[in-house]
Amino acid sequence: MKKHIGDIIGLVLLAFVAACRFITPVADFYAERCYPIISAVLSWPASLVPFSLEELTVVGFFIAFIAVIVRAIRRRKKFLWWLGRTGRVVLWLLVWFYLGWGNNYFRTPLYARLGVKPAQFEQETFDRFLNEYTDMLYDCVSRPQTLETQVLEQRIKNFYAQDIAACGYTPLRSWQHVKKPLINPLYSAVSILGWLGPFFCETQVNLDVPGLQYPSTLAHEMSHLCGVTNEGEANYWAYAFCRQSEDPSLRYSGCLAIFPYVVQNVRALLPPNQSAAWEYDIPQQVWDDSTALNQFWLEKRVPFIEKAQRRIMDLFLKSNGISDGARSYQGVVGIIITMDERGNHPAQ
Repeated sequence: MKKHIGDIIGLVLLAFVAACRFITPVADFYAERCYPIISAVLSWPASLVPFSLEELTVVGFFIAFIAVIVRAIRRRKKFLWWLGRTGRVVLWLLVWFYLGWGNNYFRTPLYARLGVKPAQFEQETFDRFLNEYTDMLYDCVSRPQTLETQVLEQRIKNFYAQDIAACGYTPLRSWQHVKKPLINPLYSAVSILGWLGPFFCETQVNLDVPGLQYPSTLAHEMSHLCGVTNEGEANYWAYAFCRQSEDPSLRYSGCLAIFPYVVQNVRALLPPNQSAAWEYDIPQQVWDDSTALNQFWLEKRVPFIEKAQRRIMDLFLKSNGISDGARSYQGVVGIIITMDERGNHPAQ
């Protein structure tokens, strides 16, 4: 019995993970009651080292898989022996991933929690959004980046402590800081600007991220640490943080981060003459910066690796119930308009 106690514990925890996936109130209980404690417990020891423990964990699981194969070959074990040992590694990989962070995928979505419906396209509403967004661009374009990482982190934490927590997410802890990745060239090869590690709840930002992108990227990844799972919503929270800042450089980083999505919506929702007029009205510096950032990452990409990574990530997100966002708009723009229409939202 003692020999199998670990397997029994793993199966019980896996049953809880399954309950979160298929029973929304259980997932809500995890997100509201369990995740704040789990993320604090996991991230505290990780804060004691400057490098990423997430990467070491992934490497550790990979070595475990290889070790099982090597042992099976050397000792001439039967297929069922190999299958059982491999299943054990997979069991703990799944349990650790979902208990550490992944069960947040299955909680009640943001709109349902707030009792709001996704905004449908209305010309007047969209025009108002474009006017506000364009005015902000003119107000903050071409401003230099000035904040150090620690100062920026603290401002994000202060903002999320009130605003994101009011939407049912977990406030950030004082010891949770951005970590430096160990294999940074790999992430640049697939254009990953940052990520949230589920095994130790570590926020990590690609070391190659230019200054114009860094504030919005860090705010995006730290929203994931709060429990946000939807990429469009993470973009929204990053934009919300940057938009409310008194620092023009932060506002510009937020505006520039969503600029490609705004352009997509304009071209998809407005007649060609109106779309062209709006694009003509955008400061040339915005187009130049957006093009330069795109070219910067293009030069670092390894196409076949990026294609495989995007396909895997797409399948992963869909398997965890992540949709493409509001149907009438594309991604983050729909969330911005919906949350602004809600009224009196702190991100305004």
